[in-house]
Amino acid sequence: MNENWHMTSAIELGLAIEKGYIDPRELTEYFLDRISKLDPHNKIYLRTTTDRARTAARSAFSRSKSGLRLSILDGVPISWKDLFDTNGDITSHGSPILINRIAKQDAIVVERAELAGLVCLGKTNQTEYAFSILGLNPHFGTPSNPFDNVTERLPGGSTSGGAVSVSSGLAAAAIGSDTGGSVRVPSAWNGLVGLKTSFGRLPLQGVLPLSTSLDTVGPLTRNVDDAAAIFSILDGKSSTNVKPWINIFGISPKLIQLVCPKGFVWEKLTPDIESVTINAIEKISSSGVTITTKEVKELSEVDSLINHFGPYHASECHAIWGSQIENNPNLVYPPILERIRLGGKMTASSVEQIKNKLQIATNSLHGWMKEHGILVCPTVPITPPSIKEVEKNFEFWKKTNSEVLRNTRLGNFLNCCAITLPCGKDNNGIPIGLMLMAPWGDDELLLEVAATIERILNS
Repeated sequence: MNENWHMTSAIELGLAIEKGYIDPRELTEYFLDRISKLDPHNKIYLRTTTDRARTAARSAFSRSKSGLRLSILDGVPISWKDLFDTNGDITSHGSPILINRIAKQDAIVVERAELAGLVCLGKTNQTEYAFSILGLNPHFGTPSNPFDNVTERLPGGSTSGGAVSVSSGLAAAAIGSDTGGSVRVPSAWNGLVGLKTSFGRLPLQGVLPLSTSLDTVGPLTRNVDDAAAIFSILDGKSSTNVKPWINIFGISPKLIQLVCPKGFVWEKLTPDIESVTINAIEKISSSGVTITTKEVKELSEVDSLINHFGPYHASECHAIWGSQIENNPNLVYPPILERIRLGGKMTASSVEQIKNKLQIATNSLHGWMKEHGILVCPTVPITPPSIKEVEKNFEFWKKTNSEVLRNTRLGNFLNCCAITLPCGKDNNGIPIGLMLMAPWGDDELLLEVAATIERILNS
């Protein structure tokens, strides 16, 4: 049995299955064994779907022998965030309030993944109701960032378990959701690629909501090729002809135009993040990519709007979950409870005002980016604090949550697609992410550009 399977990309595993080098049944047992040994307290996986995984692996093995594989990732084991319904399993949104909720059918994206032969290993930990960017879950335990062996640091959220499942070698890839940065932040802090898809591009049926107007589904992977392949599958385009298309249809650096925004997205960065991201941008520029530095007024406008009106999606969260939460407020982590209750206090007038103003800013920015280029900036301004430092200090929790969200939430409120790429590490060995942001619907273009940037950064 290969001891490096847990560090191998999803596409490489898929190709090895196709060539007969890997038996998907052995591969699945390999990951299930690692989960059992390395996650004994279920902080990363809230629950595994062992029977389902083994059944899927057996079917993948049969297909591999008969030459009838469903996709390039047929037989590859992945994890799912605890807000995706999987038939007959608990889907609890990371909340003890919903711990007895049994899904009656698969979410559409889960169905599509199964039709492509992906193996579901289980449901990963998350922030309650996906309503925090830090990844804390005091009820079920918080998975710690695996890049610090001394201090237990935040994993990032809300797709905390998903990110750690990949970075710790407990899944070949993970599927999460992104409402304000919940795929990109944990990906950045765990050295992964995290794709925030365009709103509405991937179906949300069977995905427990936080916000009906901002929620998106996206993969957390080891590289851009994996993200592109999974995106294609979840988009309903899987087939036996799905290949790592980015390597075939790469884009020349000379054809790429990036804009590095001036202003607050570069403010109050930890020194290591500032130096690493600047060096990354300089390396990209020296490789032939055109990078200009410009004022992007819409970014600061949106930041001011949110700070003035409040995050309007809190009102959507309260409308969906408020009554259940108020029946069991003692079962909700206090800072999360406060955020949801804030949504219940927002007036319809204020919500409509901010939505209208955001739409104006969105239309303006998308037109501007079509002319000037894709935006590039640091994904997260700070490195992850320790879990203990944040968990009991609610004021520090609120301050840190706001700081971490600052850059990523722009893509959600401005209706963009976005991706984070690993671009280096700080002096403590914690990964640092570089974010690219493109107009709504340009997901494929964003992936092609990201693949080129990834090759430059890795060269």
